[in-house]
Amino acid sequence: MRVLRWYSHHLKKHQFAMNMVTTGTVFFLGDMLSQQVIEKKGKEHEVERTLRSVTVGSFYIAPFVTFLYNFVDKVFGKSQTPLNSLRKTGLISLLSPVISGGYVICNNVLQNKPADYTINQIKYDLPTIVLVQYKIWIPTHFILLTVVPLRHRMFLSNFVGVLWTCYLTHASNTGTQEEEEEVQEMECSE
Repeated sequence: MRVLRWYSHHLKKHQFAMNMVTTGTVFFLGDMLSQQVIEKKGKEHEVERTLRSVTVGSFYIAPFVTFLYNFVDKVFGKSQTPLNSLRKTGLISLLSPVISGGYVICNNVLQNKPADYTINQIKYDLPTIVLVQYKIWIPTHFILLTVVPLRHRMFLSNFVGVLWTCYLTHASNTGTQEEEEEVQEMECSE
């Protein structure tokens, strides 16, 4: 209970900073789960990949989503009626491709991947990523926006975020077979 009071106190004073720390933690846990549970890497764990995930989560996802939650409350008010929550969820869902697409782009920039690789990944993988994102986040946002106060949304969404991040880091770091072949062709032609 003491930890929640401490968190709530600091969240009021430093909303963006606290959300950056908690989201970075979520991306750390999500990528760890992805590499250890889904990909079964064991001792072959890619520490650089985990650090990239934490960096993008902390410095891109957290500020963007914190701003977005604040923005939808300013546009639609703080009323948590189901109709108002549905409107807010709709607006957030429209921006979902920007959130996931931005993650893919930032992740590839941090890896110094060629622009063609990033374009292909967005072309081939982003539609699937966004569909999964809608399945997970539309119901989650509706519930969060209906019953959870603004300052606690990011914290509670991070619980779902661990599972989402596990999927997102896996999907954005494994790539499709077509992408891998195209990258090899690009590297051979250079």
